[in-house]
Amino acid sequence: MRSISSFFTLFFIALAMLGTVKVYIGGNLNWLILLLLLGVATVTSLASSQNSLKELLRTRLSVLKHYKWMLGGWVLFITGIFIAALMNDGTGLYTVVKYLLFVFVILSLLLISPLTPALLEKALNVSLIVSLVPLLVFAVLRQTDYMLVLGDGRMGWLASWPGVIWKAGAYAWPFIAWRCLKKTSWRNLLLAFCAILVMALDGSRTSMLWMALVWCALAVIALFAKIPGKGIKGHIALLVITLFSFTVLQPTLLGWVWGKYDPLIVELMTEKKDVNDPASNEPDAEDANDSTAEIIMDNLGDTVKKALSAPKEDATADRLIKGDNATRLEMIQTGWHKAVATFPWGGGFGSTRVADNDVTSVIHMTYVQLLADEGVLSFTGYLLIILIPLFAGLKFVFAGRETFIERFELMLAPLSVLALFAMMGCFHPLSNELTEWGVVLVAITLVMTHVTHRK
Repeated sequence: MRSISSFFTLFFIALAMLGTVKVYIGGNLNWLILLLLLGVATVTSLASSQNSLKELLRTRLSVLKHYKWMLGGWVLFITGIFIAALMNDGTGLYTVVKYLLFVFVILSLLLISPLTPALLEKALNVSLIVSLVPLLVFAVLRQTDYMLVLGDGRMGWLASWPGVIWKAGAYAWPFIAWRCLKKTSWRNLLLAFCAILVMALDGSRTSMLWMALVWCALAVIALFAKIPGKGIKGHIALLVITLFSFTVLQPTLLGWVWGKYDPLIVELMTEKKDVNDPASNEPDAEDANDSTAEIIMDNLGDTVKKALSAPKEDATADRLIKGDNATRLEMIQTGWHKAVATFPWGGGFGSTRVADNDVTSVIHMTYVQLLADEGVLSFTGYLLIILIPLFAGLKFVFAGRETFIERFELMLAPLSVLALFAMMGCFHPLSNELTEWGVVLVAITLVMTHVTHRK
């Protein structure tokens, strides 16, 4: 029973990491699948215990008393969204149900006894391989029915889109890099190569910044932990892999894919039907046979057509220097003005939007978005939800020098997940999807269960 519970828990985390699955099977169905997986993992875990259900619930849920401030954060967060919706004609009211389900997910995760940091690491490794290997196969074979490539060279595929796939590498990067610094084995280097390559192929500037910050932090810790020789060898190996991924492999793959992919997509864009022509509204046999990727790219509009028809000499690494930040700056300015205008309750979940490439988009900065849309209560609650377990975990790790390495390695995966999620809030919008929050809720639960029992 316990092994079955571990399997379904791992499957739950890995599926949650493939965040764009909801695009294809539908948001509600995606929620149902994840909740069913979690339910099976919880029931099988409880069934494997020798204790009574009442005693089991009391024991495992007793950790909640150590996190009253975090629970208060959930109350403030959800209450703020509810008040903002009531004061703005119900805008975003549906979101209250979603975040209430997040609390239910945490309670369920607390009941799963095999939930450990090692299981989280295994699930993140699985999601990394599942995200990368199909992408490489599709890229080498130029399988344009399954690939997606944005105009600035960001690569992904139907289950891990550009702009999402980088997270598979970024979440796994800290503990994989640490393993390489301790032991530069082929297995560790291969996993590091996979994590770096995912970030290189996607080209997210957030992932590049995260990779550098984590690398520097691990170097300091390795020095503090006095890892002799191996740390230097690990850094050199990681540097070679990084340079190869960003300057050789990514541009080569992109150039190979563009050889067939780019003309196909540009042709689709330039031959778009005239929406004012009544005949264009009639479906034809040729459109019915279009591949999924062709249909998706066709629907992206004229902006993508312009991007795709531009020269493709730029590599992903150039995005860090040449990337356009004007839209992000406008988002922050608009969000701040809205926050002041709707202070202190906000304008309703997702109500603050700006023009972004001929479409409207929510604010790509979670903390400003919270103030503008959900108000001060939700903003305060969100900080408590993320920072309380992060602070508790760090306090636990640094509690004693003699146990530092043991505790650091134990909590590296969950704490790095929380740290990355907190950093992402500076560059990305707030999500209300379980595919985005699933791994974060697991990390929070791991801190709750391990910190309170390992003084």
